Amino acid sequence: QDKLGIDETNCVKCHEDKHSGKLGNDCTKCHNEIKFVSSKTLESFDHKTTDYPLVGRHQKVDCKQCHKTEKYTQAIDFSACKNCHTDYHKGEFIKNGLTPDCKQCHSLNQGFDNTLFTTEQHQKSKFPLEGAHGATPCFACHVSEKEKQWTFKNLGITCSECHQDQHKDLIQTKFYPNKKCTACHNSETWNAINFDHKLTKFPLEGKHLETDCRSCHFKLDTKNKITVQKFINLDMKCSGCHTDNHKNQFALNGVTDCTRCHTSKNWLPEKFDHNTTNFKLDGRHAQVACNLCHKAVNESKNLVSNYKIEKHQCIDCHR
Repeated sequence: QDKLGIDETNCVKCHEDKHSGKLGNDCTKCHNEIKFVSSKTLESFDHKTTDYPLVGRHQKVDCKQCHKTEKYTQAIDFSACKNCHTDYHKGEFIKNGLTPDCKQCHSLNQGFDNTLFTTEQHQKSKFPLEGAHGATPCFACHVSEKEKQWTFKNLGITCSECHQDQHKDLIQTKFYPNKKCTACHNSETWNAINFDHKLTKFPLEGKHLETDCRSCHFKLDTKNKITVQKFINLDMKCSGCHTDNHKNQFALNGVTDCTRCHTSKNWLPEKFDHNTTNFKLDGRHAQVACNLCHKAVNESKNLVSNYKIEKHQCIDCHR
């Protein structure tokens, strides 16, 4: 302008004011004479002078993503996030016809990938987090495997709606009502079983109380190389779980009943009464260790104590 001898600083006397006076008469605050619209000059524009100051991630957004027309002063409805952003949650949080502001869970500084929703808020939901659930990452429950989409509405809150039934209907329903895992398990640790075995036909006593559940209810199928579980119609006789180390020496009518001599407290023959046999223990005999009379014999290469002593006269032992 100086070269033309024109002394004028009021741009609008020559140029049309595209902003209709809303931003004043000094265009040089935002523009320069080299290129009227440039990223450099637009970046220098102070958005704080508008009704919508840019905060956080909005500061990095290109102007044209929001100002889609040439008129940057054209009013933009910024009263709700959904006016600019697509509702990722597809209306899941609409209540009474109103969509809540995204800022209730998200931050302009951290973006949509992070959430402001706290564990304390989750405790007020229909599914308070307890035990191991509190250490479970959010996506394990809230990201569907099929759609890979975060979802928060109509999620199941019963065990079977999230967890596979590992027992596959192999437990009687009276002990497993509505497939409710809490009948035996808790959310603190899955291995701690709180099932009351007294409710069954086989109450646990003595050493059985110390036995791991899997020892009785899970068996390895060596042929198919799979673990088979069984909770129904288990054999409750001793022979159903234990090997007869006496090789049927104490069988009556073809049946060996371990409980005639043993208890579940320990394997010592606490209940056995030697005086019911053909050789009552009198005097010093009552003090003699069992194995001094009942020698181990080799039966099919396995040592088995002989309890059926045919000869028991004095001369048979004392020579």
